[in-house]
Amino acid sequence: MDQQQRWSCELRATQTPLVNRNFLKGLPVYNKNSFTRFHADSVCKASNRRPSVYLPTREYPSDQIIVTEKTNILLRYLHQQWDKKNSGKKREQEQTEEDSVAPPRKMARTDSEEPTEDS
Repeated sequence: MDQQQRWSCELRATQTPLVNRNFLKGLPVYNKNSFTRFHADSVCKASNRRPSVYLPTREYPSDQIIVTEKTNILLRYLHQQWDKKNSGKKREQEQTEEDSVAPPRKMARTDSEEPTEDS
């Protein structure tokens, strides 16, 4: 525990009973003895423990950039499911189009209409 943490704990320990009494003074309670077990020293004991540290299990390249997705998670999932579902249908459709030599459904426009300046 460094000096600043120790000082803040000591300061809290000296000021806490007065602050709590003033804060809790006007509150309605069923049992006033419920607050007699509170000890200001117990607040600082948690900071004595060493903080937990994350230890990575894999090495990631340092030039890796984390970017958030622009699309919604639900929409992305639905698109993936739709692509999985329709991937077989697209292949079947491409094979049938190659087998049949039918004229294309869309024809090129042969007459060119000039747009009028009134519209």
